[in-house]
Amino acid sequence: MRRLTFLTPDLAHAELVVEELRQLGIGDEAMHLVASDHSMLQKAHLHEATEMETTEVENDFNWGIVAGGVLGLVAGIVAYGSKISSFEFGAMSLLVITIIFAFWGGVVGKAIGESTPNSHLEKYRHAIEAGQILMIVDVAVELLPDVYKKVRMHCPKALIESSHVFHDHPLAA
Repeated sequence: MRRLTFLTPDLAHAELVVEELRQLGIGDEAMHLVASDHSMLQKAHLHEATEMETTEVENDFNWGIVAGGVLGLVAGIVAYGSKISSFEFGAMSLLVITIIFAFWGGVVGKAIGESTPNSHLEKYRHAIEAGQILMIVDVAVELLPDVYKKVRMHCPKALIESSHVFHDHPLAA
């Protein structure tokens, strides 16, 4: 699975590209559009990108779990063998502390990620503010040649960036 990212000059071109991609069997859930005017995309019945595509929420959530888990493991090791009141910290306490810290690390990472714009999309900000529409499309590898042809047919000057998607569905992290 590949993720293609490119700009279309305006809504009319975006609608043409979306229709062409639908004819190839690419569903709306695999096409994510970013525009400065959100209502314009809604009126045109185009799938607007969610925070999963436009922010660092997934990346920061994952790093939060890792950081929280490591911190929890260290805290659990420090507490191991200690005794507070009549409670003695043992192996089970080590596991519980690690899991709790990992959970809270994920919560904090998600909160940070929701407010952090996606660094890969930052370079498109100026074009989006100028009225262009950013398209993010997840495509099966076997459809790539056809997708490139369809995009080039309507947007011959589009610079199409391609990156690897590590899972089959954008929300299946």
